[in-house]
Amino acid sequence: MENSNTMNLCSCIVHTRPERGQEVEKLLNSIPGVEVHGGVDEGKLIVTVEDSEESSAGDTMMTFNSLEGVVSATLIYHYGGDDLNEEVIREFN
Repeated sequence: MENSNTMNLCSCIVHTRPERGQEVEKLLNSIPGVEVHGGVDEGKLIVTVEDSEESSAGDTMMTFNSLEGVVSATLIYHYGGDDLNEEVIREFN
């Protein structure tokens, strides 16, 4: 991904069949910038996505629907801005 001063942070719900939740969780957690936070047993995975070196958060989310076991993925929240990077810099200093 092209280096940019703007960082994107998204959250989404990824729907699976309940019996496929753990399998999809493993697939999603293997993708750079993606983290599953819960909902696995219900088949409604709560997922955050950040920009990574490989792709933007939006491009990463577009791949979710093609993953085996995913029924749908819905964007819930998106934030993009320079102040995310500024906050990270303050935390490290």
